[in-house]
Amino acid sequence: MTLGEMKNEVMFQTNNDAEDVGDFMPALTDYVNDGYDRLVFVYAHKHVATGSTEFPPLSADTDVPAVPGWTHRYLADWATWLVYRNGNPQKQSRGMAYREHFLWMLGQIADQGGIDGLDEDGNPKKYKNFINIPK
Repeated sequence: MTLGEMKNEVMFQTNNDAEDVGDFMPALTDYVNDGYDRLVFVYAHKHVATGSTEFPPLSADTDVPAVPGWTHRYLADWATWLVYRNGNPQKQSRGMAYREHFLWMLGQIADQGGIDGLDEDGNPKKYKNFINIPK
């Protein structure tokens, strides 16, 4: 997913909440980058940094995160949570599911060892060639 697609996903997930668009739209790129930094830290034990060739921050709507594609939709989930977190209790409640999705994904990456333990599709690299070993 590109940054622009993630922003569109956040708009969809928040039902294009017209009363909040003006408040959060300028910060949406920052919200996605916040999730991206958290993801990169768990995935590769690094931070997103300006000037980095490996994990630069996302700025243009055509930018694609330098992490496995299966994780991209969770960045939109984190941004959705950040949109809802400072709202009224009903909005915070709606946002909790998106927060939990993102944290679940981080847990999956951490459990498998991050960049060294997962392939591009999010499958464990360990034992992947030994599927029919008798017990």
